[in-house]
Amino acid sequence: MKRYLTIIVLLVGLLGAIAPAMAQAPKKIPADKQRALLWKPDKGQYYFSHALVFDYQNKADKSSGALKIHLDPVTGAMCFVKETSFGQGGKSFDFVIAFPDGRYIFCGTDEDGKKVRVNEVVKEFKPDIDTKKQQQDDFKTYVVPTENKREEFGFTSTEYDLTYATSGTQEKIWLTKTPFSVYPLYGLEFVESAVSLPVSFDYMNLLPSDLLLSEINSKDVVLKLKSFGKDPYTANTKGYSTLKVND
Repeated sequence: MKRYLTIIVLLVGLLGAIAPAMAQAPKKIPADKQRALLWKPDKGQYYFSHALVFDYQNKADKSSGALKIHLDPVTGAMCFVKETSFGQGGKSFDFVIAFPDGRYIFCGTDEDGKKVRVNEVVKEFKPDIDTKKQQQDDFKTYVVPTENKREEFGFTSTEYDLTYATSGTQEKIWLTKTPFSVYPLYGLEFVESAVSLPVSFDYMNLLPSDLLLSEINSKDVVLKLKSFGKDPYTANTKGYSTLKVND
């Protein structure tokens, strides 16, 4: 009898260890039927089936509104459109396409009204071993989970206490575990003089690629993920001439 009780206890313990890990892995979002017809990168056409929509308030410049980011769940590519994301913070760009490997495509018009395309690569997407370890250590030190969790839009969100190393001040944030990389959003901060979102997502050096900042209420900004779901958008880079940028 003791033998069977021991086996049961071991099985319960094993299941208890596996269950949290399984719960932490969000399901991948399948491609919709239109993607096979409209996702044609070789022809400069990109299809985004879903969109993340945030409500924001920037206390510094007293602005507020909604911020939309289009997503291709299959590759994790994102698209930022002038009218719904960066607005006047994007100079003359019409839209920006970002990929999880650090590539960015900026499409807009130059001073002469010519349609141009600028290709950029953010090297921070692939940090060296020391930088990656530092990021992991900083996350464990400065981002501490509370006991609060919630389900929203099919994902699990967890509340954290975020402590700023320089000032020691602390605030609560919510991070949502995603089945796609959110670095295309965070990495936009590394492209100098390109586009500027109405609120900062400068978290690449602190957060892992599968944790999306979904809510924060600080002295500078209020941000909350309002919705996530199907919202098809097609971006076409055809007709934009590639402009070489000096390193």
